[in-house]
Amino acid sequence: MKLLTEIDNMVATGKLVASADDQAVIDIVKAVIKSSASVSFYLTRAQAEAIKEWLWTPERTRRAGLRLISEEETERIRAELGVEVANFRFSPIECDCGHTYDAFDFIQQGIREHGLDAVTSVFSLKNSTLLQVNPKFVPICPADNQNLLARSNGGITYESPDYGGCSCCAEVLFNES
Repeated sequence: MKLLTEIDNMVATGKLVASADDQAVIDIVKAVIKSSASVSFYLTRAQAEAIKEWLWTPERTRRAGLRLISEEETERIRAELGVEVANFRFSPIECDCGHTYDAFDFIQQGIREHGLDAVTSVFSLKNSTLLQVNPKFVPICPADNQNLLARSNGGITYESPDYGGCSCCAEVLFNES
């Protein structure tokens, strides 16, 4: 009964709660990735892995500029921001000012916008993972406050084993020509 009360309260806020078999969920997520809709999914780890395996082909990974962050950046995120990340992949953005907006900047901006508890909670989910599709996040250069959205092919991309991550820019990722 407690679970139904929690679901009822969540739906009352205008949020959708859905239940389906794995393949139906995967098909829904794939359709949203190919659209311009902005949706956040809380998936099982197996569902998230199936989506990432389908999405992150070598060609799409290259096109998005998605790459594993260095051990030094991982340590800096832990030491300076208090967030544990492992095997985090991110698509950095070069600002006109010469600064590279990297995973550290992204997580720092996330903390400013949502709070440390929200950010650390995403990375410490035990049974699920958050996958954000076509998010409305706007990366801001910390060096000169410049909006980097236009320099990022419409958005940034990131993921890790503990974080379903973000899929954006379907027109860039799925344009095979």
